[in-house]
Amino acid sequence: MTSKQRVIKTYNFELPDRIPLDFCADSPVYEKIRREVGVKSGLELMDYFHIDFRWARPRWIGPELIDGRGRRTDYFGIPREGEAFGYSGAHPLSYVKTKRDVEEYPWPRAEFWDYDVFVEECERFSEYAVYGGAWGWFFNAACDLVGMERFLMLMMDDPALAYSIMERITDFFYETSKNMFEKAKGKIDIFFTGDDYGTQTSPLISLPLWRKLIKPHIERLYGLAKSYGLFITQHSCGCVVDFLPDLVELGLSAIEPVQVRARGMDFENLAERFRGKLVLQGSIDTQKTLPFGSVNDVREEVRSRIALFRGNGGFVLGPSQHLLSHVPVASILAMYETAWEEGWV
Repeated sequence: MTSKQRVIKTYNFELPDRIPLDFCADSPVYEKIRREVGVKSGLELMDYFHIDFRWARPRWIGPELIDGRGRRTDYFGIPREGEAFGYSGAHPLSYVKTKRDVEEYPWPRAEFWDYDVFVEECERFSEYAVYGGAWGWFFNAACDLVGMERFLMLMMDDPALAYSIMERITDFFYETSKNMFEKAKGKIDIFFTGDDYGTQTSPLISLPLWRKLIKPHIERLYGLAKSYGLFITQHSCGCVVDFLPDLVELGLSAIEPVQVRARGMDFENLAERFRGKLVLQGSIDTQKTLPFGSVNDVREEVRSRIALFRGNGGFVLGPSQHLLSHVPVASILAMYETAWEEGWV
């Protein structure tokens, strides 16, 4: 069974030959593990761990991502600080008061990407389950553009304005994704999108407000993916259990990464509640077991996950968040070695 076939069976809640594996980590972790196991590239590391998914991405050919003060920015013009994508160093739309302010902001355009590179990667990864589409972080982007505290207040004080900001951001993600889906039609398997709606202990906003201001944009992006016959995987950290029934209703295939130590995200309860309705993807605990547990603790947690899905599809094994540098390499190796050894049906 190829990786693509294995994942498709799993996403259809059919029995694969083994539980599929996914991997997500910060760049320093890739480098550290590469040196440890003696492979030369990130793709070779994916093969080493028997990872069943591959990302295909377009290449940015738009304006240089540097602001007037020489700071690196993302494509929305938000200065980024810290490792990799990092965090927002300033909020360039913090002044927003009217819809005209939204319309006049210098938004990126879908033609700022080179999609030929994306198609080439889809073709190169044809034996794997291919992720495609824009990372649709319209809520988090709005928070970074305006400033999180002010944007959350804006959702209450001026919901129409808050909605219009997220709508404009979603326009960019929709057109970018549509270009990818059209140019690589038949070569993508999964629309992978992401936005964080939960904290460790609760949702960031109430379910009624989420349904009013956020759900319509998700429905728009999901609808596009479904029109191309794609599975849909939603990344969202934290306590998001309250939103899962609505996301399933909209067509969600898999929730990733399943932050098992957040409130309401107990893995066994989720497996029981959503079996046959929603793929659980991730879940090996990056908050306690992987960074602070023993190698045997890691192995036992992997075994417990496998046991719940031994005779069923609907589970993809991977970490519960991005692997960071404080996670010992030995724990990461133990996670994937155990999954490979014992994940066969």
